[in-house]
Amino acid sequence: MNKLIITILIFCTSILSAQWSQQNSNVTTELSSVYAVNKNVAWVCGFGSTIIRTKNQGANWQKVDGNGFNGIPSNVNLESIVGFDSNTAIVSGVQGTNTWVWKTTNGGANWNEVFYQFNGFINGVCMLNQTTGFIIGDPVGGRWSLFKTTNAGNTWDSAGMYLPAGGLSEGGWNNSFFSISPRIWFGTNNSRIYYSTNDGANWSIQSTTPEINSFALWFSENLYGLSGGTTNLMETSNNGLNWVSMPAAGTGNIGGVTTLNLPVDFPSVVIWYVRISSSSIYSSFNGGANWMTEYTNPVGNYRHISNAALGSGIWAVGTNGCISYRQPIVSIIPISTVNPERYSLSQNYPNPFNPTTTIKFAIPKAGYVSVSVFDVSGRELEMLVNEELQAGTFEVKWNAATYSSGVYLYKLTAGNYTETKRMTLVK
Repeated sequence: MNKLIITILIFCTSILSAQWSQQNSNVTTELSSVYAVNKNVAWVCGFGSTIIRTKNQGANWQKVDGNGFNGIPSNVNLESIVGFDSNTAIVSGVQGTNTWVWKTTNGGANWNEVFYQFNGFINGVCMLNQTTGFIIGDPVGGRWSLFKTTNAGNTWDSAGMYLPAGGLSEGGWNNSFFSISPRIWFGTNNSRIYYSTNDGANWSIQSTTPEINSFALWFSENLYGLSGGTTNLMETSNNGLNWVSMPAAGTGNIGGVTTLNLPVDFPSVVIWYVRISSSSIYSSFNGGANWMTEYTNPVGNYRHISNAALGSGIWAVGTNGCISYRQPIVSIIPISTVNPERYSLSQNYPNPFNPTTTIKFAIPKAGYVSVSVFDVSGRELEMLVNEELQAGTFEVKWNAATYSSGVYLYKLTAGNYTETKRMTLVK
């Protein structure tokens, strides 16, 4: 058996060993959208003006919708949410023929109205960075509702973003949008996916898909993308210029899809998706060639699933206030089970790197081990290892695709031993 096959088997074993768990949302309303800022901070919105937030990986969820005095009318169905950090978030909602966008900067204690539209439906908000973002809504007056902010969502403007609708009944879906600057995509109920390649300066029809509806979208930085339809997933390997059907398990509209980018020596992507009428989470570890039901929750049916914007960790949300969480997933590869003489943390390689690097460490006896990544200010960004390990030598990969160039620190903690080293990301 060659080294690549051994590595793949070990990696699959590492992924499969991670567990889904139910978290207590402290609400019973239908939850429609989840956005995870990082492995610790996540925001969730739902019907009945519901907004909840966690700052500790879901160990505790707090209701942060202002207790009815926050500027959000009662019984608004909140459709989509995006978080900046643990204090700042933007949410969109609809009630009858009215649609709004609100923003908080104090952890949800107060929400300020930053956008209103009559006779529309805002499907969601996507942010390209901390200041620039877009509102994407159903067509009004024959044109798509596209609005841009350049001041972190405080004000919105539609100037220069005229995009005519493809028919009177064309519309979009909440959570059916994705952005990797300078590209933005959003799905429709008309076999079309619209896109911009220049941060929203121009918009066009990118392509038509094999399915009429695109309920969910996900893209990577290496041209690969997925769209969830009524029956199947759809797959693209050229940023959405062409789509092919990918048979999928279960029945019902695919309300959310997300993936895990694997190390360079792994031949496929790992995919998770949820169907709106199902309580199951489906997964594939070979790019959609085979599917399995990875988890079924006992509470309700799912509406949305999302991976953390920075780092890893996956949340899925749905009816009856259900929230399911999958632990952060990394590849811990044992290099040797021979007991090393001492604790050690090696210099990462390659270094400098872009965007993936490998960290090697040794522990002379079994015990709890953590390996974390920090920025130069000492703020923890990701915990790559957080578990009991047997004595031996190990490798763990860090994918810094979502981080900017700069110097980062990584720290090994095992028993009473700690060691920290520096590494440099150059893009």
